[in-house]
Amino acid sequence: MAQVQVARSAGKQWFALLALIGAAMVAVLWWWSHRDDAAMSEPVAATAPAPADAVTLVKTGALAPQTAAMPTTEAGLVAQQTAAAEVVARTPGMKPITGPITERPEFVSEMEWSMLKGVAQQNPTPDVELTRLVNKLRFMKQLELWQSMEHSNDMAKRRVLAEQLLDDLPQRVANADLDKPEAQKLQASLLKDAVSNEQERKKRAEVEARRLVASAAS
Repeated sequence: MAQVQVARSAGKQWFALLALIGAAMVAVLWWWSHRDDAAMSEPVAATAPAPADAVTLVKTGALAPQTAAMPTTEAGLVAQQTAAAEVVARTPGMKPITGPITERPEFVSEMEWSMLKGVAQQNPTPDVELTRLVNKLRFMKQLELWQSMEHSNDMAKRRVLAEQLLDDLPQRVANADLDKPEAQKLQASLLKDAVSNEQERKKRAEVEARRLVASAAS
């Protein structure tokens, strides 16, 4: 189905970071299972060695497991990811965050927050980069939710998602999160949910196309 292909294509540049987040989940479990803490009473489910890059992030502090925040089992990590995704489902029209981000947004899990902060610290302007990464994650979660609702009868929610994604597309292109051809394909699919009237959709498509061209040029 075209919508599924568009979503997968749009997210290809983001998968590397998501893969790192997944690796970091293993790294946290690895850290828990190998730390010298005689007082630790709960067993850790994962015993496989963590990927070297993720272990390095843990050891250097870029990803610092905190006992009060990080769960100690795979199920706990999955629960955190699910809870963060549910925030997006409850507020599909969530807008981009502007300015420095000092606290973890609800739609970002503890693991994602640690990873994004670690990656942002490698940038010359970490505050700016953290805001960019958080907004990119928000966009991808909204996109995933919209794609998952392809056969849903909840047209109102699909429309809200489509409108928000359309509004954000030029910024994603400007940030090089998506290339122009990807954004154009996604834009065409989103417009079908955002504008039901065909004539109105054609007019809106012209407006959105100009916005993409301007963002690509910038």
